[in-house]
Amino acid sequence: MSKMMQEEDINLLRGISFVFAALSYLQDDPFCNKCNAFVKSVEIAKNKFINLEKSINKNKGVPEELRRLLLGIYTVLAEMRIPDNPIKQKKEGICHLPTGICLPKSTLGMYESIEKQMVNKNENLSEEVKYG
Repeated sequence: MSKMMQEEDINLLRGISFVFAALSYLQDDPFCNKCNAFVKSVEIAKNKFINLEKSINKNKGVPEELRRLLLGIYTVLAEMRIPDNPIKQKKEGICHLPTGICLPKSTLGMYESIEKQMVNKNENLSEEVKYG
């Protein structure tokens, strides 16, 4: 695995670890824990993690720090409580956060921002190598 791939995986793992920590916290929030946006955010985060995990597991020498982050994510996933019948809290007038603010979506959005910046960084590096 190249140094750049390792850096990307480390940054993405740190980001997704934060997302799961925040989502774990939100499952105790009296509004988010029943919300459809929470459930969708957890599902999207799980899918992103599965793809990242595949990339990380290609590297046989995963450093201890990364193994601890992985273990933390596995623990959160095992303990995650997903409501059976989530509702759209904003649409139902139950969530009173300001318009455009959703804690689960914002948390996931932060991770997606990291992903986007890592992709852009890699594209810029590829262009530099290509055109020297």
